[in-house]
Amino acid sequence: MDDVYRDYLEKLADVTILDRNQLFRLALFIAAHSEDFKQVISEYKKEDVTRLPVPSWEVWEDGYWINQTYKSNKADVTSKSIEPERIPLKSVGGVFSFSL
Repeated sequence: MDDVYRDYLEKLADVTILDRNQLFRLALFIAAHSEDFKQVISEYKKEDVTRLPVPSWEVWEDGYWINQTYKSNKADVTSKSIEPERIPLKSVGGVFSFSL
């Protein structure tokens, strides 16, 4: 590993209660849901690959990166998405505005 990564990892370990393994797992855990990561990694897909793998964890399942091993209890999790509140937009002279 290049010194720039090693130094950053050391600094993160110094200022958090996380060990280096947790920091690595957290980075991969978050990367799998990151649009930036998906865009960059897509540039390195093999020719016969059309889609990247989808992570089997959700972003809120922190047990996956905090612990060395983790058993998800998917039975206790709803499969229904939570929709964010929709804010209707109205046009005012060609410009859309909204208020909270």
